[in-house]
Amino acid sequence: MMQYDEYIGKMVQLKYSDLDGETVCAVGHILYTLKSRAFVFQTCEEGRQSIVYNRHVLDIREARALLDYSNPEITPDHFA
Repeated sequence: MMQYDEYIGKMVQLKYSDLDGETVCAVGHILYTLKSRAFVFQTCEEGRQSIVYNRHVLDIREARALLDYSNPEITPDHFA
């Protein structure tokens, strides 16, 4: 079994360093793995897909639900 196969299709919180050395924190889904060296990650917020190398992953954990991720710019309209 590959290292991140167990997370495919699940909502995850991912922290990794990109190719520029910047730390990235995002919530999204792992779509599929690439020969046990990397995986394709799609963010929930933007729907952007990125290739993340396994060696760059700093932390990964399964998000409990969509409620773990909330956009502070979106607020419910109680007066509609």
